Amino acid sequence: MTKDFDYSAKISFMDIRENLPAIDPENVSAQQVVEVLLYLMMQKADFRDRGHEVNNKETAWINGFLLRLKPVIDDNGIQSFVVETMGSSMDKIALLK
Repeated sequence: MTKDFDYSAKISFMDIRENLPAIDPENVSAQQVVEVLLYLMMQKADFRDRGHEVNNKETAWINGFLLRLKPVIDDNGIQSFVVETMGSSMDKIALLK
């Protein structure tokens, strides 16, 4: 995985219901945030999970980066989550596998 890996992603509530049926996108737990983020990252060619950690009901640490699942509604009324990179932690990155 390169240093400039693109953590941005988007997933509709409908796609969560189809691909992650145990998760209610309208009421995600902190652990489920990690599950959704890892699901999205695994779709990217160069992603390798080197470590992840639960943070809260909006954010999780993936590979030393704090990622946020931000709920959005597009122009067609489709509910989705977009992934935002909130920051990184050199301490967490140093501990990666």
